[in-house]
Amino acid sequence: MNTLYDETTNPNRGNYEYIDEPNYNAPTFFRNEDQENLIRWQLDIHEELERIEHLLRKHIPKSDKKGRIYFVAPEEKDQILNETGINEILNLLAWYLNKNILLSNFKEEEIRIRCKQFHDYLTDFIFNNYQKFGLNTKEKMKHYPMIVMNITNTVEASYNRALSGGERNSLRTARSVVQSEPLGMGNMGMGNYGGGLNQTQKKFSLFKPTSWIK
Repeated sequence: MNTLYDETTNPNRGNYEYIDEPNYNAPTFFRNEDQENLIRWQLDIHEELERIEHLLRKHIPKSDKKGRIYFVAPEEKDQILNETGINEILNLLAWYLNKNILLSNFKEEEIRIRCKQFHDYLTDFIFNNYQKFGLNTKEKMKHYPMIVMNITNTVEASYNRALSGGERNSLRTARSVVQSEPLGMGNMGMGNYGGGLNQTQKKFSLFKPTSWIK
């Protein structure tokens, strides 16, 4: 029997809900909300880990009448990895998909060696525990090479973001661009600057020709 749940009622992870902490600080020239949102979005890997977990569980995305996304768990016979296998892989990925890796500075050769090492260890790790992880049939074992390849590619993509400090340089550039914009530029529109120009428009005066032209 299929079960329905969304991110706040996942039976495999307990009932929980992400709640944004209140922001008590107003944006300033030195603390820009757009800048912080950009940095937080660029370094936040929770959404990616959520996506990987849905893929490992073979969840089927659906949408209700209001367009909200929820996931349908597959029938037991269609699952590949069991709970132990999924958790082991997610725990392993958490060591590599994090801001410490993203903000590092690796050379291309170093990334190649690390990814090759990870691929070899992952291959042996899953193979030596395939029954424990639920790969206990010939049909399920057919997915074994693809699982290893996809996880390795995900880790490699994480390392590549740190190639020559690329992620750090990208954030530094974005921060410089945001700080170089005058405070209030985001409110410009229809001739207004920072809430604006209408307040500084010259009043018409019959005795001042310069005020005849708006």
